[in-house]
Amino acid sequence: MSNKNNFYNTFTSMNPGVESQSIYFEKLSQDGLEEMHAYSIDERLYEFFEFPAFKDITDTAEYIKKLLGRMNSSSEEPNAQYWFVRNKSDNTLIGSAGLTTLDYPRKSIEWGYGIDPKLWGKGYVLQIQEALKKFVFEDLGLNRLHGITMTSNKRTIESVLASGMLHEGIAKDYYCKDGIFIDGWSYAMTAFEHSRANPVDSKKKIK
Repeated sequence: MSNKNNFYNTFTSMNPGVESQSIYFEKLSQDGLEEMHAYSIDERLYEFFEFPAFKDITDTAEYIKKLLGRMNSSSEEPNAQYWFVRNKSDNTLIGSAGLTTLDYPRKSIEWGYGIDPKLWGKGYVLQIQEALKKFVFEDLGLNRLHGITMTSNKRTIESVLASGMLHEGIAKDYYCKDGIFIDGWSYAMTAFEHSRANPVDSKKKIK
């Protein structure tokens, strides 16, 4: 099997995760609809989203359906995967996470995640970030992980800087929320930067 086939097999079948963490990842599905909807109606979750809070459970179902469509496209080389994130101790849903806009030739991918606002400040975001970084650089062998958020999203900016991400620039008028254009704060990490911060794993090679 070619390296490319190996990559897509890992990308579509393996879940991120770090054994020592208190969380685990499972593939997104409609099975978690009611749990996801329970926090998807919380207005606090949408402060830095371009769309409003879900009102009805059908809104959440349609959102999950849209993400599943990206995962299960007819292409043999999907460019996105999404997961629910759960607590290992009681299996409760913490939030969701995704890797999107995969550019395989450039070995680059974007991340995103959302946490139940009731669980903010408990360290789950940092665990999600670490699991995704390990998956991207060590399991998938990609070279670049990147993201973007609103310049006013100080909470996320602080967390991604703490995770080792580097600020790359400002994307002018990147977002449009309620008719108002908002700049985007772009950031990224490369495999070299990840290995430098994790010397124990530095012997792992890019696929």
